[in-house]
Amino acid sequence: MDAAAVIVGDEILAGHVHDANTYFIAGRLAELGHRMRRAVVVADDPEAIANEVRRARAEASIVFVCGGLGTTHDDRTMEGVALAVGRGLEPCAPLAAMIESLIDSAAEAGFDGSLGSDALRKMALAPSGAELLETTWRFVPAVVIDDPPATIVVLPGPPSQVERVFAEAVEPRYLDGTGEVPSRHEFTHAFPESTFADVLERAARAHPSVSIGSYPQADHTLIRISGPQADARSAAERIRAAIDELAGSERGRAFLAFVRARRGG
Repeated sequence: MDAAAVIVGDEILAGHVHDANTYFIAGRLAELGHRMRRAVVVADDPEAIANEVRRARAEASIVFVCGGLGTTHDDRTMEGVALAVGRGLEPCAPLAAMIESLIDSAAEAGFDGSLGSDALRKMALAPSGAELLETTWRFVPAVVIDDPPATIVVLPGPPSQVERVFAEAVEPRYLDGTGEVPSRHEFTHAFPESTFADVLERAARAHPSVSIGSYPQADHTLIRISGPQADARSAAERIRAAIDELAGSERGRAFLAFVRARRGG
């Protein structure tokens, strides 16, 4: 299954917080044999959110939208999703019932109005037809909208809540692990990244179903390969052979000494 993620939050774009949700979702998708085809961070603006959800929906069969589900003026994700799917906002009945129960219990305890009842009720609004994703945490405003050919899963922003909803409500229903889990290979070499750029390009052309990444570090280069088992193994063997050939040659050893001297050790 192809997936996409739209991460909502001015605080991420401003550099105030890290986006942990893309990392988590992409990792779980890969472990279950699915692919993240697109991920984007967007501001707390309904039109911008709607535009990105539409783009994601055109590329993926399941779209995850994270963040902006709270009680304040800048929590406008549901508006954006509603625009994207062409539906109005209405109270999601199970969420509304939970919120009213909380408001009533606060009133009975003598804190009538202290919770900001109208602001809380805003959290019950979702696109028409949205279904609550229920978890063992009683109150998490996560919903799913079936909008063929895509499914849109709207999740809260706090990573702990995203992980809980994913484990208890998303994976069992939508990500049952029937996809082909990719084979992964990871290794390093001490040469500059550019040394094997042509080798990686030829391997990528020969194995279009395989993802090949090269990541330069302070004193080595990391190569990651992922894809169907046979193709990934073949690509890894091809690249390893080129590295081993150069590393074992007199020219390679001399070049490596030159590189290390230039690196200062």
